[in-house]
Amino acid sequence: MKRPIFFRRPGPWFLALALLALLLLPGIAMAETMKVTQPNQSLYPDPDFAGTPVVPVPVGAEVTVLQQSGDWYQVEYQGQSGWLNRQAFPAPAAGSKFNLPGLLTGAPVKETSSDEVALAGKGFTPEVESSYKQKHPEAKYAEVDQVEAQQVAAAKLQAFITEGGLKP
Repeated sequence: MKRPIFFRRPGPWFLALALLALLLLPGIAMAETMKVTQPNQSLYPDPDFAGTPVVPVPVGAEVTVLQQSGDWYQVEYQGQSGWLNRQAFPAPAAGSKFNLPGLLTGAPVKETSSDEVALAGKGFTPEVESSYKQKHPEAKYAEVDQVEAQQVAAAKLQAFITEGGLKP
């Protein structure tokens, strides 16, 4: 019985498989799984809050980090690839690759970015809201809750931005 051609000379096939393994394994080994800890997160097609969200990502969801670019992580979630801001994840532990700017490390404080301003517009944290409610019992929180409960389809929001000539 004759052996197939690729078994007669294993050298080139073995070399090709070894090269393929060397190229693919570092990427697989570097992939990190992180858990989303903040509510109201979405994957974006680009690292920019001004884009139309691709898919919502709930608290507790595990995502595979593909790469990092500044404050953004390109991740894979439920078979879709997109970008999540670092705010979606827990604060890094001491000694991690992230450094705190400003007074803690002596590094220069960076200016507020448009991304951070967009995040600030997402609302109070539960702690801040609770404190504010205690100081201002006359505020009508039921009406605020009604406004927050409103959902606008991403397509309608994008049409509004386009028709209004808004530039993020």
